[in-house]
Amino acid sequence: MSLRMSNAQSDGEATAMSEDVYGVQTAGRVTHGLLRLGTAMRDHAWEWAEGAKLTPTQGEILVLLMQRKATMRLGEIARETALTAPTTSDVVSRLEEKGLVEKRRAIDDGRALAARLTARARTAAKRALQWPEFLANAVGRLHADEQAAFYRTLLKAIRQLEANEQMPTHSMCLSCAHFEVSKYPKRSPHHCALLQLSMADTDLRLDCSVYEEADVATQKKSWKVFVQVT
Repeated sequence: MSLRMSNAQSDGEATAMSEDVYGVQTAGRVTHGLLRLGTAMRDHAWEWAEGAKLTPTQGEILVLLMQRKATMRLGEIARETALTAPTTSDVVSRLEEKGLVEKRRAIDDGRALAARLTARARTAAKRALQWPEFLANAVGRLHADEQAAFYRTLLKAIRQLEANEQMPTHSMCLSCAHFEVSKYPKRSPHHCALLQLSMADTDLRLDCSVYEEADVATQKKSWKVFVQVT
């Protein structure tokens, strides 16, 4: 066997190995695809961060504080971002040094520290929202039905990870006390009792500012109906 053929065979074996490392079943293929998306997201996040003279984690916390539109305890920030308490404290302190965050004692507990955006931080936070646009553009090229199915699938996957305590919980409609799930959302939409909104699957929020956690039984009922809808 020639050296060239041997190298080609080795390259082919390496390629096959790299393609099958997560398994040949659909779950393995999806996992591999999600990891590749994660690589692209990390690359774009750091590219933005270098230009903004921030780290991706600092940008994430700025966006979180902007979304909440209120002061957040450092413990809440740590939970939402899946960071340790020491790391959260360090990141918030660095943002404070940059004049982007103010730290103060929590109103309801003087022992706890809380943080909020400064006026100048809102511009930085809005810019931090822009780096994922490459993903939005890619998803936007999918057919509307594909986008809807994709979002439903993401919600189910996130729920499973939450149930396994493998990611932070979200303030999403499907676990909210105000949410009324529909068995037939295409004919009779879901409903938010608080905001009096009719909602298709694609209207369901992943992070809602008026969220109130439902009791366990209500959550199970909502999710059971949602996952059975086709």
